[in-house]
Amino acid sequence: MAIAYDRQTVNSPNPLARYAHRSRLAKSLQLATAKRWYGKVLDYGCGSGAFIEQMNRITPGCAIGYEPFMTERSASDLPIFTDLSKLKAEDHKFGLITLFETIEHLTDSEIASFLEDCIELLSQDGGIIVSGPIEIGPALLLKEMNRSVLRFHRSSYGLMEFLKASLLGIAGNRPENIKITHKGFDFREAIVFVRNRAWTVEVIEYGPLPFNTWYGNSQFYLWITKD
Repeated sequence: MAIAYDRQTVNSPNPLARYAHRSRLAKSLQLATAKRWYGKVLDYGCGSGAFIEQMNRITPGCAIGYEPFMTERSASDLPIFTDLSKLKAEDHKFGLITLFETIEHLTDSEIASFLEDCIELLSQDGGIIVSGPIEIGPALLLKEMNRSVLRFHRSSYGLMEFLKASLLGIAGNRPENIKITHKGFDFREAIVFVRNRAWTVEVIEYGPLPFNTWYGNSQFYLWITKD
């Protein structure tokens, strides 16, 4: 029986949501496999562990997770830690750290803490893959339709705010509680924030449409290394 979180994502009864989440998981596996050059993978904020489970099917023992909040697991006995101090104390080093579908829920101070953890946990030549939603441009029209119509959620956008975000790429206002919403997240500001902390950030690609621009796409993927 699917766990509650997976029923909202990779096993959702909504075929559009299920397809979107499974496509993101497949893309995450593809990118991580291509970038896993120098050792093990740490999935930071791994949720139920679906990515960890799939990575270890590809290469047994290659991936572990860190998840301090969610207790649900997509499979039993997954190597998921709830406390990073043990990994740091044992001086674990990872060739790849991943942050999938999480950065949009982090405050600036939490992103800074994540980067500090990466400095301690990354191998010398390691890097970070980050993915997240694009909450500006035409894709926002479809996202809000899904949220408001299919999920029966009232839109949190005002009309002019929504038009500016979906047509002009001017992100909406962020609510006080960003843990439960994507509203107002601007991935461009996140990139600037990380670069200002002496990291190199490269956009690997946008998705799901096959053209190299955020306008019209709903997802971004970043490759981050220390300057």
